[in-house]
Amino acid sequence: MMSLSIKDARIFSNALKTARKKLHLTQATCAELLDLSVSFEKDLERCRCSPSIENFYHICRTLNISADDCIFSEDSRKTNSTYHELLRLLSLCDESSLKILTATAAALINEKQNTST
Repeated sequence: MMSLSIKDARIFSNALKTARKKLHLTQATCAELLDLSVSFEKDLERCRCSPSIENFYHICRTLNISADDCIFSEDSRKTNSTYHELLRLLSLCDESSLKILTATAAALINEKQNTST
């Protein structure tokens, strides 16, 4: 199995801790949610180990962590977190919801264009 590099692991450990606190989860509750041992979850947060690619994907999806921000850390300061949050949420939508969101976005853009001219 492949693991994240040490540099990426530090970035990931910070993202994991931030996401857990944002969701108001204890380390034990977070470990249970992720189906990990408490000691492994703590080691991930302390950057004592790195997750496998499979665990990385699972943790990011479950806790709504941007994998892009963890992997492309140099670019993370340049990224718009609202944009990435929207992308993550879009992946959870069904086709009907996506159609509603597309129509809403088109209406917002149209309204903005009409008010700026």
